[in-house]
Amino acid sequence: MSKLVRRALYPAVSRLCAHATLVEGRLKGTETPFRCLFVDNSRFGEYLTGRMYDTLPDRLEKKRIWIPALRRRLLSRRDGHDLCVAVLPRFYEALFRGLYDYRTTETVRQVIDTSGSWDDVKSRFSKKKRQVANNFEAKSGLGYRLSHEPGDLEFFYHRMFVPHITRRYGELATIDSYVEMQRFFRRGVLLFVTKGGQAVAGALSLVEDGVLRFRRTGVLDGDESHVDGGAQTALYYFQLRYAQEHGLRAVDTMMSAPFLNDGVYRHKREWGAVVLPDDETRTWVYVFGATPSEKTARFFEDNPMVVHRDDGMKGMIGISGDAAPSPAAINERVRRYEATGLRGFLVVTRAEVLAAPQTRPGTH
Repeated sequence: MSKLVRRALYPAVSRLCAHATLVEGRLKGTETPFRCLFVDNSRFGEYLTGRMYDTLPDRLEKKRIWIPALRRRLLSRRDGHDLCVAVLPRFYEALFRGLYDYRTTETVRQVIDTSGSWDDVKSRFSKKKRQVANNFEAKSGLGYRLSHEPGDLEFFYHRMFVPHITRRYGELATIDSYVEMQRFFRRGVLLFVTKGGQAVAGALSLVEDGVLRFRRTGVLDGDESHVDGGAQTALYYFQLRYAQEHGLRAVDTMMSAPFLNDGVYRHKREWGAVVLPDDETRTWVYVFGATPSEKTARFFEDNPMVVHRDDGMKGMIGISGDAAPSPAAINERVRRYEATGLRGFLVVTRAEVLAAPQTRPGTH
């Protein structure tokens, strides 16, 4: 079968079949063996594997599985897995409802409110980011400029965007073509962070319905050292200033991984981002077999995530080593991860799953 035919058939085949990969390794920071079955046609499992394990786990099995047959395999637990994480098309929801323990999505949206005065905007930042924002331009020696020039787009794409994405994500990088970038550019604006008159970082954004949509970013030659204190910090600061000064109601920072300790997710949250569902996704990420145990508690301790419940999105966190953690220990963990948009937390211990509210008013 030719590559062209396989490519044409892939969308239909992927709705019926998925890659099933069974791996086993040590959870990070422990000597605990943990066996996980990943079922997906995306790179989510590969990404989560890197988060979970100290070293590359042993691959015990990899094959294609007919998705409806997954239900029978999960019920039998014949391969002895500790957990199964499956990324499946949403139309399978009815088939797996009642069998999965939790569900999330491959990404969540994060949006920053820029209504009101600049002081109003800053009041929604974390304490750390408020300190950063005070006299930022004077302290950093940075400025910004806007551009609609095609030559600047070419510079941004080849000298900033591609090197930045390649360095950050390596083999997992998904790089837009230059043609795709031009389509964004025709409807948007380039914002360059400048230092001594030189553009050292950039962001391509769209303005739609009173919202600045943060589409793509980059840093000169992929080297963050061009911007003392971090290019991402400078880009967020100047995007937010631009949006507030031009009467825009929000900055949509687009998608982040659904993990509460993911670096990109945390960075956006510190700027005051509200967590919202990814309404455009066509898949659910299901977590099967997550009954309370020391292993399950450790998994969610290292990989706290946003989960979707019937009453809204909640933070899923774990506390290992203690079957009955104190209220103070639970509150400390909740304070670490609470964010506007989450409607409380679920806390997994080795013995049970506890419900916990947010600790700060206004974070729900």
